[in-house]
Amino acid sequence: MSANEQQKITKVSALLKNSKYTVCLTGAGVSTASGIPDFRTPGKGIWENVNPIEVTSIEAFRENPARFYHFYVPRIEELSKVSPNQAHYALTRLESAGYLKKLITQNIDNLHQKAGSQNVLEIHGNLSQALCAKCSKKISSELLLEKIENSVRRIPFCDCGGVFKPDVVLFGEMLSNLNEAVGEASKADLFLAIGSSLQVSPANLLPEYSLARQGELVIINYMETHLDHRAAVVVREDIGTFLTEVCKYLGI
Repeated sequence: MSANEQQKITKVSALLKNSKYTVCLTGAGVSTASGIPDFRTPGKGIWENVNPIEVTSIEAFRENPARFYHFYVPRIEELSKVSPNQAHYALTRLESAGYLKKLITQNIDNLHQKAGSQNVLEIHGNLSQALCAKCSKKISSELLLEKIENSVRRIPFCDCGGVFKPDVVLFGEMLSNLNEAVGEASKADLFLAIGSSLQVSPANLLPEYSLARQGELVIINYMETHLDHRAAVVVREDIGTFLTEVCKYLGI
C-alpha cells in the first residue's frame, strides 16, 4: 500500500469518526466486483453498444414489451448468480458500527440487503420483483421469468390482462423515494459517493444537499466526476479493498 493510499484511508476514517450523520450514495461501480457490469466504463459498460432510451425507457416498455424483455431477461437472470462483494460487506460493517446512518443506492441488484445492510433506500427500485402495470399485483423475478418463458409472445401478462414490469425506475419515470433521499442528504455532515459516476439526474444532485450545509464529501470511484473538485477526499482505488481497509483502521 502506498503512502498516498494510507493517507486517504486515515483521512476518510477520521471524517467518519467526526461525523454525526453520514449518508452514502452507491452506484453500479460497487457491484462490478460481483460480476455485474456498470453502465458507462469505456469499452465494457452496458450502454457502450445499447441506446438506453430505446430499450429501457418507459416508452420502450409500453410500445414493445417483447423487445424490452429481450434486453432485461439476461439482467434478471444474472442476479440469481451473483453475491455481495467486499464493498457491500464493508458498508454493512460501517452501518452496524454506527458510522453509516443511511445508504441510498442507485443499484437494483439487492446486494446491499443480501450483505446485511438494514437502512437501505432504493431510488431506482429493485429487480428482484415485478409489478403489473395495470393492477399493481406483485410477483417475484423468478415467476416473471417463468411467465416470459411460457408466453408465445415472450411477454409476461397478468391475469387482469396487464403486463408485468420490473419494479425498477425506467428512463422517463420519476425516482422512487426521492424526497426521502433529499431529506437524508440534507442532514448529512458527511456524504460518501461510492461507485457512482454522478451523471444520472437527479441522484447526482444528492451530494449537493450535504455540501450546501457545509458537509464534507468523499468520492470513491474509478472515473472522474463533476464534483471531484469539491470533495475532501477522492479515491480512485478498488472500492472493496479501500473500504475494507477503512473498516480495519476503525477496528470494526
